[in-house]
Amino acid sequence: MKKLLKNKRLRAVIGGTVALLLVISVAYVISMQDKPSVSNSSSEPSASDTGQNIVIEAPDSTASSDAADVSAGNEIADDGSGLKPDEKISDSSTDENTGEKAQGTASPAKEANPPKDSEENNNGGIQIGGGESTPKYNCGSPNHHCAGPETHAFTLNLEDEGCLYCGSHSCPSFYAVDEWGNTCYTPSKCPKYDIKKDSVEYCQACGRKNGNGDNNTCQKWIIDFTCPICGELVKANECHTH
Repeated sequence: MKKLLKNKRLRAVIGGTVALLLVISVAYVISMQDKPSVSNSSSEPSASDTGQNIVIEAPDSTASSDAADVSAGNEIADDGSGLKPDEKISDSSTDENTGEKAQGTASPAKEANPPKDSEENNNGGIQIGGGESTPKYNCGSPNHHCAGPETHAFTLNLEDEGCLYCGSHSCPSFYAVDEWGNTCYTPSKCPKYDIKKDSVEYCQACGRKNGNGDNNTCQKWIIDFTCPICGELVKANECHTH
């Protein structure tokens, strides 16, 4: 009988202990669920941080309309006094109140007919750009067409020596002119001109036509020279033909 009571007490103690441990375990689990975890509090922002509202102000329509009105009011009305695309600015203008001309900053317009660099004036001289004129040379001889003192001296020497063909001291060949009207001594203008007596056309030593030695023409050199055509050595001023 005593042993039975002892067993019942032991069971009651064990059962009470188990029940107490079960209550403690349940209470611990419940307390852990109610407590917020550390990781969640550190990673997620708090409600106070995310709850702030960001306010974006809309553009003021009245300010933009006022600015548009001001810019529109600053526009200059066209009264017809502006310059046209092809109109030039004059270098002077007249003051309406005083009637005096005011000098402008624009560059002066070009003259309609600017003076040429050189043109003959009414006196026969040459007009040089800038207004200066140089009188045309005049040697005083009626038959001469001298452009300067050098040409005049050359013509005087021809007159002093006389013509090689007619012997005249006033041969027409002395007063011949070129296509520009300048003095150009031309022996063929002499009435007694003979082409075979012209040293430019014919050799006066052998009578042959001047040339390179071919076809019975005469060739001369001022120094001893080997003819490049036939290879013969020719003395200075010696007539040569091949």
